[in-house]
Amino acid sequence: MKKTLKALILLTVILSLFLQGCKKDDSDGSAGKDHPTVSNQVQNYHSSMEYAYTTAVDESILKTGLSADYLILANKENALGESYAPAELVTLTCPTNYGKTVELNRRAAEALYLMLAEMNASGVTDISVTSGYRSYQKQTALFNQYLSEESALITENAIACFGMDYIQKNYISKGLTVLSAKDAREVVLSYSALPGTSEHQTGLCVDFITSTMSDLDITFATTPAFAWLSNNAYRFGFILRYPEGKENITGYTYEPWHYRFVGREAATDIHFGKITLEEYLAD
Repeated sequence: MKKTLKALILLTVILSLFLQGCKKDDSDGSAGKDHPTVSNQVQNYHSSMEYAYTTAVDESILKTGLSADYLILANKENALGESYAPAELVTLTCPTNYGKTVELNRRAAEALYLMLAEMNASGVTDISVTSGYRSYQKQTALFNQYLSEESALITENAIACFGMDYIQKNYISKGLTVLSAKDAREVVLSYSALPGTSEHQTGLCVDFITSTMSDLDITFATTPAFAWLSNNAYRFGFILRYPEGKENITGYTYEPWHYRFVGREAATDIHFGKITLEEYLAD
């Protein structure tokens, strides 16, 4: 009886050690290590979604397996830094605004071509890319340009940022026609990123424009291109990065023209969950 009891105790100890080893192997293994930390409140719509395309689409380009490479978060709280540069940049061969040279990550570019082909096949052809990858140095120059413009006069951006009551009280009633340096900077930060924090530096996002627009503005939301993107961009791995009503989460005003490649799985979950990339990646 004692021998039997000792054997059972020994077997229990061995089994316990074995199970502990299995748990350690699971946590230290490669499974999931390339996946980002996705909020446990995110619903996995993509797992049961059926996708249909009218054009020839290589779906392997669109599916990224939730790779962290395509879920980089760049915003006011998550800086990329001056030295960051995306891998595999290519020059876009699709229509660009005035034929300018625009670069993008290779995988994102391939997904973009597939999306534009599907859009064109549906009858929406008035669309081109006006910006993609932007280096730290280029973002610095752009930010300074905006700062100079907002410092020169009281713009519509300033009114949208502070409200007319603030502008009336602090400027117009005092006979002032230009913003203070502090206020000008705050206005610029409402729509442009500090160098090192711009999503354009990831090489994974594009700004779209149409022939009816002279510059990037809210009128893009009234175009057939926007209507199509609103219903279909997720199928190609793209999301509307700065949606309306989410300014307090993204840190930026509504930008209907700005789309970001995250892969079809994440894009589907974000689209149907009506959330932002910040919410998708929230701990």
